[in-house]
Amino acid sequence: MAKSVAKNALYSGLRTLSTVLFPLITYPYASRVLLADNLGKVDFSVSLVSYFLLVAGLGITNYATREGARVREDQEELDRFSSEVFTINLCSTVISYTLLAALVVAWPHLQGYAALLAIQSLTIIGTTIGVEWLYALSEDFGYITARTLVVQVVSAVLLFALVKQQSDYIVYAAIIVLSNVGANVFNFVRSRRHARIRLVWNFDAKRHLIPMLVLFGNTIATSIYINLDVTILNVIRGDHDVGIYGLAVKLYTGVKQFLNALAMVSLPRLSLYLASGRSDDYVSLIRSIVHSLIIVVLPCILLLFLLADPAVLLFGGPGFVESVDSLRVLCVALAPAVFAAFMVNSVLLPNLQERYVLASTILGAVVNLALNLVVIPIYGPVGAAFATAVAEFSVLGVTTFFARPFIDLRRLVASQVRVFAATIIGMCAMAVVCTLLHRSFGDSLIGFAITGIASLGIYAIVLFIARDSLVMRLVGRLRGPRKAPTTDE
Repeated sequence: MAKSVAKNALYSGLRTLSTVLFPLITYPYASRVLLADNLGKVDFSVSLVSYFLLVAGLGITNYATREGARVREDQEELDRFSSEVFTINLCSTVISYTLLAALVVAWPHLQGYAALLAIQSLTIIGTTIGVEWLYALSEDFGYITARTLVVQVVSAVLLFALVKQQSDYIVYAAIIVLSNVGANVFNFVRSRRHARIRLVWNFDAKRHLIPMLVLFGNTIATSIYINLDVTILNVIRGDHDVGIYGLAVKLYTGVKQFLNALAMVSLPRLSLYLASGRSDDYVSLIRSIVHSLIIVVLPCILLLFLLADPAVLLFGGPGFVESVDSLRVLCVALAPAVFAAFMVNSVLLPNLQERYVLASTILGAVVNLALNLVVIPIYGPVGAAFATAVAEFSVLGVTTFFARPFIDLRRLVASQVRVFAATIIGMCAMAVVCTLLHRSFGDSLIGFAITGIASLGIYAIVLFIARDSLVMRLVGRLRGPRKAPTTDE
């Protein structure tokens, strides 16, 4: 049975919001207890393990979500497909652990991070057994959201209870792992509701591996311009600069994950529409996604930019004031990052254009790597943020170019002119309110909350006055169905 895209987006948004809120709630405490140097050690270990997490992932999530959506109505085919994909995933996980162990032994720089790397590596096996691609293609976002909320709450309680001094950074790392993959074992057990997964060895692995490896190349290239800046910062500038940059990246990544969830949740439905020849439904959903992104992404970027100072002080403390400049530069990267993700997840991948995704991401990785090597030695964290922003713009440009044969970009842009105009007017009003309130309340937590809520409120009022169709539909749902008028007999 088809599930509501709006409901799926709501579940996915809540889940991503909880993932964003967890570090925003816990990081202010952790930063004040552990300080920048110890947080830098944790961030470096997370960054390094992320490469091996990608090796284990092998591009499977996007591949399985897209291809599985094409067979999900045939239970026997879905069981076979899921078992083959999981078997490949388990093999890539073993390879990933082997490579990680070899690197730790061969690189003396990592000896001081051995315990952290061992803890963080649990994310690899946890992600594999989580089979979240199965829940995504089955559109079981309600369960994933509920599970994530429970794990995040438990992890937050453990953090405040167990992390008491600077030496507890290893405990902090373990809690972060728990928050990310703690419930994935339950995922695997519950997965039988959707497909009977078992290990299989006699199948045509090549049929899966070729498209997987293309997507894998894409994820590797993506990881380079997402994580390599942290690695280079650690080697050239040390743990302190990694900690300073890490706070800015956490705020930036948290907002980006939430915004990307608006588009990513629709990938299975878009693939299904294309596979069944429902081009009108595909175009309609694409326009709805773009509409949602415009009215949500742009004001979020502006608000984070305007409130960068209080955000850093509240979530990091006085010891992280150097993070403000990096955060503001990363704000500039948010728009191209989110819309490039839209081009990839909503246009190129559903149309089976992995090679274009790979080419775009390789370009971004090359640009990011080259700039990092030049600007990090001079400008440190700000240079790393600048390199990320330039890379995101380059990826957006190339993905937009490659998307032209598959979607009428002129009509798409023309359909959003009124939406964009209302958004700009609302952002201007929001900027005025935000500036005035911030001057009045300062950088306190209450002031930050009042300023943020009031700014978003005035923005929403402007959209309501402009009769934005998405806002009006939301208002209509909140009001509930209208009762038919009755007459007295």
